[in-house]
Amino acid sequence: MKIEINNTHINEAEKIFINGNEFDKTERIPFIKNLETCDLLAVPGSGKTTALMAKLYCLSKQLPFKDGSGVLVLAHTNSTVDEIERELKKHCPNLFEYPNFIGTIQSFVNKFLANPANFIKYGSYIAKNDDDIFKKEALDYYFSLKWKKTEPKNLVNKLYGVVNIGKDIDFKIGCENIKEFLRFFEFDIINRKIIYNGKTIYTYNGASQRYYLEIEQWKEGLLKKGILTYKDSFNLSKWYLQNFPRIKEQLQHRFKYVFIDEMQDLEEYQIDIIDNIFFNEESQTIVQRIGDPNQSIYNKVKDECDWKPRNIKYLNGSKRLSPKNAELINCFTYKNEEDNFKVIGKRKLLKDEKEIHPHLVLFTKETKEQLKSKFEEIIKNYNLHNIEAKKKGFKIIGWTGERTNEGDGNLCLHTIFGYNKLSKTRKEDFDSLSKYLQLFNHEKETLESVRKSILNALISILRFEEKKVEKKIRNKSIERFFTKSDLIEYIKNHSDIEAYENFKDKLFGWCFDLVSKKNHMKTFNAVKDFIENEFKDWFEIKLNPKTQHFIFEYVDEKKIKNKKIVEDDLGIEIATVHSVKGQTHCATMYVETAYKKPIYETLKLKEASLNKSIKKQQLKTIPLYKQKQSCETPTGIEALKMMYVGFSRPTHLLCFAVLEENVKDDLDEYKSADWIINDDLAKKIKL
Repeated sequence: MKIEINNTHINEAEKIFINGNEFDKTERIPFIKNLETCDLLAVPGSGKTTALMAKLYCLSKQLPFKDGSGVLVLAHTNSTVDEIERELKKHCPNLFEYPNFIGTIQSFVNKFLANPANFIKYGSYIAKNDDDIFKKEALDYYFSLKWKKTEPKNLVNKLYGVVNIGKDIDFKIGCENIKEFLRFFEFDIINRKIIYNGKTIYTYNGASQRYYLEIEQWKEGLLKKGILTYKDSFNLSKWYLQNFPRIKEQLQHRFKYVFIDEMQDLEEYQIDIIDNIFFNEESQTIVQRIGDPNQSIYNKVKDECDWKPRNIKYLNGSKRLSPKNAELINCFTYKNEEDNFKVIGKRKLLKDEKEIHPHLVLFTKETKEQLKSKFEEIIKNYNLHNIEAKKKGFKIIGWTGERTNEGDGNLCLHTIFGYNKLSKTRKEDFDSLSKYLQLFNHEKETLESVRKSILNALISILRFEEKKVEKKIRNKSIERFFTKSDLIEYIKNHSDIEAYENFKDKLFGWCFDLVSKKNHMKTFNAVKDFIENEFKDWFEIKLNPKTQHFIFEYVDEKKIKNKKIVEDDLGIEIATVHSVKGQTHCATMYVETAYKKPIYETLKLKEASLNKSIKKQQLKTIPLYKQKQSCETPTGIEALKMMYVGFSRPTHLLCFAVLEENVKDDLDEYKSADWIINDDLAKKIKL
């Protein structure tokens, strides 16, 4: 029986997700009702995730489907998954139950493919799926290698030649290149190859088989411990699908509909594995993919994102952007899909509200630290701090958060505002107890995140100590590293009831002190004392040098850069462009920063604006002047996409802060493009 979206359910979704307003009948209603395989190209602020959630809500009303199948919803980032769960779970909890699955593409691949594959091939489920943990293992492996002057040379000697071939460098840099290779090479499990930067370095059948086998032995040793890189998960999944092809049939039967958000950020190997499972002649699964190729900035900004849309539908109207901001942003679109993709501002102005023109804020290196105050001043001039939209927040953003060579005078968010990326991180694994107790996910409103982080710190110590637990899985006894549930179970079974209850009380107290009282140092000392006493005795560990380094001292991560961000009464946040993608702000100040040569965004666009296809006319089109972009250089396209994402965040006020020296000769063009020029900071002389 064919499933159709019910109008009654759409009306219910409108009340839930858009405050009783109506979805437009030209773009959103057709998308919500569409249950055929297609791709949706959606401009910034078009409400694509909201439209997707409305569709999911309507489908949830018909669950479970008669054939026992369900819905698969995938996104690239945890933040999008969190948003979907936060908005949907209270209205349709059945969508979060079997046979449905909602998560990141990484979590989907791990759960259904890589985890069983790793167990079948290497005898261990995934313990840690984290690139940073693998990089630490790679560094340890490098220092375990021995150099040898005579033939046959050892692996490290051979690697030095392979990764540094044709390079005129000193020995120290050459060794760093070996470390880089060990951190980032790819292990092709199916074809038994070692690949680096897209090139095959060693193969099992090659002349250098002994070196291949040495690397393979080390790499497979980590896989047996359940330590995987993110890419390992996909390579294992390919092996699993090749050797157990019926898995595809099972997944196709389980998931009748597959929806994928943030498609522009997926890489080719991620796209391929989803297509391999669901997009083939035998599959009856409906696959809908959603995104905006112009916003493909997640990993490396590419001229062309790996996603190639098919059977395209469009959401061109932006509910976030005002007409003037949208007109500017539309000039930054790199891929227009035959001019069917247009950024059209459809934010409705309230009664007596006047649309705000984009502001160009000029500053100098001497006045850069006054940018936040200037932004605050402009916000207050337009009374944005007193309107309903202020709930969306005010943010200052930039391409580059921190630079390794900050002494060269070129600017980044750290040198201007004291931005510290460590305080913004949302990782699960860190290299010290101090970070586990400070850098957990603060967005959760419960104690869940900090509890998880403390337990992760404890099982990290057990890994340092090579402490394992014996488990019986699929009638097979194996030893594996502790998981959080193993840890709790061990304490419960290997100590008296009073000790277990005492541990639970301690854990709750630590969580409460960190979240409610912000007593980071006090909690650090308490947890460290627990590790050095009860924990050490319970697990019969010695606290080896790795563990001692891990728990050695408390470091205040907010002050690690020794520069405090100036507080303000508007709650203005400092963030990178990458971290705000998908967000909506009331007002946004985009500050140009130095990333790669040519240094700043304004200069990159000027250099890249020469359209080579009409070179004879010497026609330059610069999107900042509200001219349709003509970028053809990689650096120009990078800047184009970064600014497209950054400029499209605010509902009301867009400020672009630029060094006066970079635009002083172009101000007439900016004025002609309806920018309001604010040059107060350019005129000030540092006292």
